[in-house]
Amino acid sequence: MWKNTKRVSTDMKMEKEKPMRFLMDIIMPPLKSSKHITDMASMQNNNYMSLSNTNSEKNMSYNCCNYIQKLLNNLNILRLNSRLCDVDIIVEGQIIKAHRAVLAASSPYFNAMFTGDLCEKDQRSVELHAISPRALTTLIDFVYSGEIEINQNNVQELMIAADMLELEDVVLGCSEYLIKELHAVNAIGIYRYLQNYTIGKKLKSAALQFIQSYFPQIINEDEIYELPKDQIIKFLSSENLQVDSEFQVFQTAIRWMNYDIVDRRRYVFEILKYVRLSLLPLGLLERAITECNDSSLRVALKSVHNDLLSKKGCLVPLNVHPRLGAKKHIFVVGGSKRELNNVLNRSFESSYVTIEKFDTFKREWCKAPNMTVSRIVPGVTSLNGNIYVVGGEHGSNSLACGECYDPQENQWTQITSMIIPRCEFGLCAWNGYLYAVGGWVGGDRGDIGGSIERYNPHTNVWSIVGSLPQPRFSMGVVSYEGLIYMVGGCTEYQRFSQDLLSYNPITGEWNTLPSMSVARSQMGVAVLDDCLYVVGGNNRSQVLSSVERYSFKKRKWSTIPSMALGRSGPAVAAVDGLLYVIGGYKTLENPFYRAQFTVASVECFNPLTNSWSDCPPLPESRAEAGAVVL
Repeated sequence: MWKNTKRVSTDMKMEKEKPMRFLMDIIMPPLKSSKHITDMASMQNNNYMSLSNTNSEKNMSYNCCNYIQKLLNNLNILRLNSRLCDVDIIVEGQIIKAHRAVLAASSPYFNAMFTGDLCEKDQRSVELHAISPRALTTLIDFVYSGEIEINQNNVQELMIAADMLELEDVVLGCSEYLIKELHAVNAIGIYRYLQNYTIGKKLKSAALQFIQSYFPQIINEDEIYELPKDQIIKFLSSENLQVDSEFQVFQTAIRWMNYDIVDRRRYVFEILKYVRLSLLPLGLLERAITECNDSSLRVALKSVHNDLLSKKGCLVPLNVHPRLGAKKHIFVVGGSKRELNNVLNRSFESSYVTIEKFDTFKREWCKAPNMTVSRIVPGVTSLNGNIYVVGGEHGSNSLACGECYDPQENQWTQITSMIIPRCEFGLCAWNGYLYAVGGWVGGDRGDIGGSIERYNPHTNVWSIVGSLPQPRFSMGVVSYEGLIYMVGGCTEYQRFSQDLLSYNPITGEWNTLPSMSVARSQMGVAVLDDCLYVVGGNNRSQVLSSVERYSFKKRKWSTIPSMALGRSGPAVAAVDGLLYVIGGYKTLENPFYRAQFTVASVECFNPLTNSWSDCPPLPESRAEAGAVVL
């Protein structure tokens, strides 16, 4: 009986398993495998699972995206419930429980503590100093979550504590928070604060850059006048101060001394040494003397004033350049306009008396005060923070007159005329003087000029100081490290020249250098990063888009990518590591005639990317203008 019962039970069990096996066959189809797997079907009556033996070598990699976060969450739950914790961190009597392995894996500080030979290695309780319970709690929460809340109330404390525990991610997060919060009110304070620590290099660099970029706003706050002498000198001597005028730097120096005049008056000449005083209008210096309440400081300022007035240069360097950071405006001076719809009617050609000013930081055009006379192809350059415009063409006549624009006074003044009227000539500044080179000169018939004139701004006098190897006009002229360079242009025997020559104003000697690859005239030239750039121009009947670059150091020419637009007579300027090409003539050709018209487009070349980009165009088309940077 018991035997029969057992057999019935076994049969019933087998009957129940049949539907289950059938279901498994549906849910779990045979698997593919690249290796021989024991035939499990033979082990389970050929009904449970069948793995085929194929030649496939495919594997599947499974990645759980939120596994790490789940692990951290579970570890944090264990910590909060004091489960499996093996260390107590004590700060100011407050105990924070944690896991040694988690702390050591997150922080080099704790790693050295728990894995090295320190006494804390085997201690159940470890006491920390120089950190608050609030900061440590926040940082250990970060260790277990990867998240932290930073605000103005805790950022300073967190940054110091994170640096102590070597939690670089938190230090970086605090730095990024403070960088976003940089303001004229706090930039000096943040910069000074970081001087005492090795942390926050990114923040320190950002704070310094902010101070230099917003210096005119920074000097309206008291923090800068609380700086010690060495730190204020660091700012006053910086080339990167983006000031509107050197007078702002002078005001800063005077206000710094007046902030603690009793202790600081002894530093007056040491501080003023870093102010480029010869760029200041004497009227502003005289006003500062009048407003000065300290007798010792007033005497010092009078001495500086007398030195500038006598042009002796004993106390103040006379030949100085504006700070690199202050050079942010491109002035486009003079030129002509010939619109496309009037190219056949020269009566519609006009010359410019207006000045366009381009802010390279804001990328905006605006007007500057007009010159006193319109000029085509004038000589334009800068000297001691002022713009000089000399010669040019007006009403088919070559000009000798010149004028000077003072950006601080925002007005033009006349200077002595050149000895010889010139247009399409070269003008550059060298060692505190202006040099006018060659050009198309005046006279009854007009001729090609071969003389060199020099202008002394202190005496307001022009003088003939040399001559060219061969008379030349429509060339490019620049100065660089003690020499004057002349490139391309037209001579009596060559309509388009490839020549590059250097001139030593001290010895009067000319030297021939490697020639350009393309002969050209009416091109634009500028110096950028120890290289002379020659841009566009004419070559016989062709308006060029090509650009060549001469390395003064390597004494070698190279070509760079061409401009998008061929142009002759463009204005060219280099500023902030970029080359700007502005306006110029473009050629219109058809089977019946060929004519030139002016364009307004502006292109910018970046040597780092070796590429051109478009800039905001001129308000009006213009060619044969000069460009200068202040």
